[in-house]
Amino acid sequence: MFLNLVAVFFIGLIAGFVGAVAGGGGLISIPFLIFLGLPPQIAIATSKFGGVGLSFGAIIKFFKEKKIAWKYIPFLIIISLVGGYIGANILLAIKSEVLSKVVGIILILLLPTLFIKKEIGLENKVVTKKRKALGFFIYFLIMTFGGFFGGVGSLAIYTLMFFLGLTIIKANATDVVPWFFMSLFASIIFMLNGIIDYQYGIIIFFGMMVGGYIGARTAIKKGNKWVKLVFAMVIIASAIKILFF
Repeated sequence: MFLNLVAVFFIGLIAGFVGAVAGGGGLISIPFLIFLGLPPQIAIATSKFGGVGLSFGAIIKFFKEKKIAWKYIPFLIIISLVGGYIGANILLAIKSEVLSKVVGIILILLLPTLFIKKEIGLENKVVTKKRKALGFFIYFLIMTFGGFFGGVGSLAIYTLMFFLGLTIIKANATDVVPWFFMSLFASIIFMLNGIIDYQYGIIIFFGMMVGGYIGARTAIKKGNKWVKLVFAMVIIASAIKILFF
């Protein structure tokens, strides 16, 4: 049991690091928790609880370095809370396998645009109000899915890059704030319904928190080009994981 707890901490550390750099940390933590014997529903809920730590750790560093686009935060938080509430209740009611496959396909389809439009994520862009409005709607859908499955952080970051014109580091830094509130809100719902494994949950919370801080620090130090490359690799790995495993 002790070795399991140590393993959970380090998996949380890795998931937190990846999540803070490029999103998709849940695709690492959820399968591992299932491997340890947790039912899928409880594994997802426990990973979501850990995701609160990831976001908190990353926010600390991104806030210090002034990488968060605060003008978008209030609206994104509202979107995240509504989406998180809907998504959390979906997890309590249905299976998520079909929708997860759809996410995998979307990730694969979006990947080429990172390289066709080389400026995406590397510099701030001015975008139209219609494009922003569409981006907010898509972000709501992503948050809803994130509320009952997780592992779609990369898709959320891409949305903020493409539709709001943010650099990849600013998109990630901005995303962790509403993601924190969504994860917290969803976790409260899961707590009330008794589907969080607290023994693993507390350990993975702290692992993800440390990993989130280290990941945010690494992303800022390495710069947008490095993060964009890692982001592309995470999208490929995430899509393969969702579609084939």
